[in-house]
Amino acid sequence: MAKRGFFRDFMGVLNSNIVSLVSALLLVVLLTRFLGTEGYGAYNALIVIPLIAVSLTHLGIRGASIYLLGNKKYDENQLVSSVVIILIGASVAGILLSIAGFYFFSKQAFDYLLIGMVLFVIPLRLTTVYAGGIFYGKDEMKKANELNWMINLINLALAAVLVWWLEQGLTGAVVASLVAHLYVAVVALRMLAGQFKLRWKIHAHIIKHLLKLGILFSMSFFVLQLNYKIDILLLEQLSTLEEVGLYSLATQIAEQLWQIPLAVSIVLFSRTANNDVKLGHETVLPLTRVVLLLVVVIAIGLFVLSPWIIPLFFGKAFTSSSFMLQIILPGIVIMSVFRVLSGQIAGLGKPQVTLYIFIPALFINILLNYLWIPAYGGNGAALASDASYILGVSGYWVYYARLNHFSILEIFRFKKSDFNVITPITKKITSRWKK
Repeated sequence: MAKRGFFRDFMGVLNSNIVSLVSALLLVVLLTRFLGTEGYGAYNALIVIPLIAVSLTHLGIRGASIYLLGNKKYDENQLVSSVVIILIGASVAGILLSIAGFYFFSKQAFDYLLIGMVLFVIPLRLTTVYAGGIFYGKDEMKKANELNWMINLINLALAAVLVWWLEQGLTGAVVASLVAHLYVAVVALRMLAGQFKLRWKIHAHIIKHLLKLGILFSMSFFVLQLNYKIDILLLEQLSTLEEVGLYSLATQIAEQLWQIPLAVSIVLFSRTANNDVKLGHETVLPLTRVVLLLVVVIAIGLFVLSPWIIPLFFGKAFTSSSFMLQIILPGIVIMSVFRVLSGQIAGLGKPQVTLYIFIPALFINILLNYLWIPAYGGNGAALASDASYILGVSGYWVYYARLNHFSILEIFRFKKSDFNVITPITKKITSRWKK
């Protein structure tokens, strides 16, 4: 069990996510301003296939590492060495899958050099993901958080030089991403080599357990990522690059609302895997209600202000993104409930729950995208995502309620005592204010 308090870890993850969020948003501002709607659409069309490939070929090793390290199933040096061996195979598989994806699914004639660079990002990204899982499994939040924020911050700095100052356009944006991922991957490997005794010896039983458990995490994560990204692929097929650019901006802004529930989820995952007995549903449920309330308040502000914020920061060419953003916000808000609860369920070693529940939601998403994109473009894609998210979260909530034997209406029963879960934060803020 961790010696630190839950909220200390939560604030550490949240602060890391905020740095990453601000860097990512500033990067979007820069790219939208200097690439335009079509150029930004091309950038997202270029990176979406490798992103989906990573979501599949990470093989759930991050989640499996957190669970197995937290439960101390094996010698940690042997386990981490096994993770590195799996990383090599996963990287090759990710590159091959992406090549196939570009061949069969992309209708854009991208330069081979650009495709080569985004393919090389795959093993670098996987390295960071795997290393983060190891450090979360060891309950070393600081190291994992460091890897989390570095990529976006370095990417932003390099893009400012290459895209803004040197005016290298799409090529500059891709190079910035590649170098940022390369630097952080090297840092991650050095951290691992400095802490663990890495060996090339194959421990078949550990690799088998990692892959057996990891495949459930992987398939669950892959289904979720398809739910988040399939609309961009279908927009590219059924609409225009301009529409892809407009919709990509709307979703990237809206998904930043997940930073708070995501921070809670990561800590819940790590603590539950490390057998923190204090984190039963009696604690998680009030925490979920508070997070939901916070996200609703922020979403309302974003809904009202987006018609002014988006043209101001991203340019008038992206004005239409504001309506797409408003449409998708209800689904984003509802997904915050899943984001919190899934951390505890994953920490219990049950990632398959997400897989079983969100596969039907994915099919609904694909079907509705085919029905609505031709007529409504990005607005139709946003509506399809809403329907998918609401269906998936409803099923997940019913499962969680039955697992813990309480009414499905319990999520709406807000109580004054719910806010006791944030007492450590308010006390800390108050003490600092008094100083």
